Amino acid sequence: MALCNLFFASIPAVVGGGSSRFATWAAISGRLLGALAFAIAAFATQRRIRLTEARRVALVLSLPALVAAVAAVVAVFASQLPRGVDTLFTPEESGRPKLESDPVVLAAQLVAMVFFVVAAVGFSRKYRQTGDDLVRWLAVASVIAAFSRLHYFLYPSLYTEWVYTGDLFRLAFYVAILAAAAREISSYWRRISQNAVIEERGRIARDLHDGLTQELAFIGRNLYRLDEHDPTVARIRASTARAIAESRRAIAALTRPLDEPLEQALAEAALDTADREGTRVALELSPNLEIDFERREALIRIACEAIANAARHGGAEIVRVELSNGRGIRLTVTDDGTGFDVHALSERPHRGFGLVSMHERAVALGGQFHVSSAPGHGTSVEVIL
Repeated sequence: MALCNLFFASIPAVVGGGSSRFATWAAISGRLLGALAFAIAAFATQRRIRLTEARRVALVLSLPALVAAVAAVVAVFASQLPRGVDTLFTPEESGRPKLESDPVVLAAQLVAMVFFVVAAVGFSRKYRQTGDDLVRWLAVASVIAAFSRLHYFLYPSLYTEWVYTGDLFRLAFYVAILAAAAREISSYWRRISQNAVIEERGRIARDLHDGLTQELAFIGRNLYRLDEHDPTVARIRASTARAIAESRRAIAALTRPLDEPLEQALAEAALDTADREGTRVALELSPNLEIDFERREALIRIACEAIANAARHGGAEIVRVELSNGRGIRLTVTDDGTGFDVHALSERPHRGFGLVSMHERAVALGGQFHVSSAPGHGTSVEVIL
């Protein structure tokens, strides 16, 4: 269609031959072939085709060869072809449909309209099956093109010097195709970037697992050879265990898919943390929450930290994790542990680092962080983003 528009319409119009029989019938023939190709593409089976270099070159050259063949055939019979549309057709005469054109031209517009309707149906069905954004845009473009052909049938103005509604529909059709191509190219480069990020995250995860985590595990094993009654040794053991847990959480986060649903990633991380800390977790997570990667990771880390604190410091037997969406995404982690005095802890010069870390993560993303607790009544941590 692009080649036909260029060589059979644009160039002849510039050099003064836009209304010639050749320009009219060559353009009609080429556009009919383009509409037919659209209809075929809408129902073609998706499959991967491996082309040799020679076949690839032949495929690229086949399109200009086809356009040249159309031009040659029309040029041979140009003198015998009728004038397609009366070029004296004016806007003043367009108050109602005016089917004053060669019957073959009118039939060609109807056939092209049918081709585009078929293409719209096929692409719409394919979009429902695949969810492919490119296919959706092609379906929209096909609908617009069908309306343009219907307008050209009712008001045969395509080859006159006036601009009609059908011309605007046809322009919108090509704009839709351009938008589809631009989105597809953008999506391609975005996937390339995401794949590079995934590969780098995988490399970092492997380095953490084979390096830092193994060294921490070695330190932890050897600490058991020291005096277990020494309070310093006990604190180092606890610190080492937390470092190992943190490195494992980092490895798990790095190996998760970037587009993994929040509820799935949060459930896996919460269950893993609860199992490692020796407690149980009850989950109530709303599905299909839209959230960017940075916020998702922050919520997961806050939830895991709250679960770990509930088990280590509160002796909680069960921790409830709730995720909902109202005025922002709300994460609530509630436990049945021993609780603590929130005001007394906040007045200490070195209050719990876990609470400080959770608070800073939430505030850094523009969210709100709340902690409510009392001795003997458990603890509730709430984050709203």
